[in-house]
Amino acid sequence: MKNIYDIAYELESSLREQPAFQALTESYAAVQADEESRSLFGEFTGIQQQIQMKQMSGEGLDEEFIQQAQEVAGRAGENEMIQKMMTAEQQLGTVIEDINKIIVRPLQEMYAQAPETE
Repeated sequence: MKNIYDIAYELESSLREQPAFQALTESYAAVQADEESRSLFGEFTGIQQQIQMKQMSGEGLDEEFIQQAQEVAGRAGENEMIQKMMTAEQQLGTVIEDINKIIVRPLQEMYAQAPETE
């Protein structure tokens, strides 16, 4: 029987060879090479991190912050390089979700077959 961690490392290596990963790597490099896109992407990810921190701490999002976040997201969505990168990221995300579904299938099957208790 193969070591499960060896299989995981093989999966990692295979994931790096996937066209979706290659597209994301290339589009990320293009964003980083373009000063305007890099700056806008940094601003966009900074806003996303602030939203996550506020949500984790239970802090609400005020209207001004929401408007600022929407404005930055709008500009990022209009940037062709960032759009391309986000599309590639979504495609890779789909691959990873599919892999995750396969990995957790044994647990789902086990719980689905568990006898019900009254």
